[in-house]
Amino acid sequence: MYNREKSKSENRAAADRERHTSAGVAEHRHHNKEEAMSRTSKDEVMEYLKGNQYANLATLNADDPAQPHVSTVAYVNDGLDLYFVTNHKSQKFVNVSRNRKVAVSIDRDESDWMKITGIQIEGVAEPVSEAEAAKVFGLYAEKFPVIKNFPPNPDYRFSRIRPKKIWLLDYKKGFGHRDSIEV
Repeated sequence: MYNREKSKSENRAAADRERHTSAGVAEHRHHNKEEAMSRTSKDEVMEYLKGNQYANLATLNADDPAQPHVSTVAYVNDGLDLYFVTNHKSQKFVNVSRNRKVAVSIDRDESDWMKITGIQIEGVAEPVSEAEAAKVFGLYAEKFPVIKNFPPNPDYRFSRIRPKKIWLLDYKKGFGHRDSIEV
């Protein structure tokens, strides 16, 4: 009887060890898969940002925070940070000066719904310092060479959007499919 009990207890312990080991290996594989997917997704986001020029920027109306406001902006990016330029008297600039939370979508027109791709971002916007403005202007001049011909205008300001959450849409992987990217 004692041997039988010992045997059951040893068997349970061995089974528990096997479960924990298998779970650990599976968790390790899952973690590595997420890391690889995250790297791939970030690379895809970077490619998408480089391959597009315009974004839809959503802000909250400074005079009525319950009313969203959306604007199309020409953007450049440095890594995952996006930059846009606007008049400091524009609705979007005034909105961001009162509430820095923003949302951004970037996509391409596609008639076949199963080929829709895009990016959705939630983040915060902030004015670019004068010290950084030359660098951002250089990014703009590289992506939009026409800006080199614009006369300086003291009413225009650069703003940066720092993403907090990013989703990469790819309906080719299934209708409504989107991957979440850790920022």
